Amino acid sequence: MTFKVGMIITIQPNLEQAFEFYKTLGLTPKFHLKDRWAEFQIGETKLGLCPTDQEMSEHHTGLVLEVENLHQLHLDLTAKGITFATEPKEAPHGIMASIKDPGNNIIDLYQPTPDKVQDLVRKASEQGKEEGCCGSTERCC
Repeated sequence: MTFKVGMIITIQPNLEQAFEFYKTLGLTPKFHLKDRWAEFQIGETKLGLCPTDQEMSEHHTGLVLEVENLHQLHLDLTAKGITFATEPKEAPHGIMASIKDPGNNIIDLYQPTPDKVQDLVRKASEQGKEEGCCGSTERCC
């Protein structure tokens, strides 16, 4: 049996505000039932916005949106009034930043850098050949 991500749901104290937020991000609305439910299409995955009467404290949803140019998106979204929880930061595997939606869900934005990843894998592989996989000169795996 194989699985694929069909939908990611975020809980929203203010559904209408969240709907406008995700539209401002540039996501494609699939449908919107005022004050009851909203969905956006992200590739083959749906993002559901589920209303709640409870106030939500900040929490990390695990939602990562992959983008082509995070630095440009940062400029565009900042100009539209979206505040970043963390500014774009270079990492070995890509560029990361975080935003917070109106329901206090933290969403990571990610720009992969495949060249850096390939370089990281090559260096780790070369180090593994020289030292063995556990960092010693003896073979341990």
